Amino acid sequence: MALSTIGQALIDFQKQKELTDTQIAFESHFTVEKIHQIKAGESEPTDDEAKRLTAYFASKK
Repeated sequence: MALSTIGQALIDFQKQKELTDTQIAFESHFTVEKIHQIKAGESEPTDDEAKRLTAYFASKK
């Protein structure tokens, strides 16, 4: 499965903010497994999940 746009944004955000998957999962209210799946391209986030992650990114600027 190809990496989604939100998956790439998640990777870029994580590098920029120097956050671990666990920190992102805790702060964004996702499971660590879901964060891993999105980043690996194993799971396409739903529209709601993409909106929640986008809102999380915006809240951390």
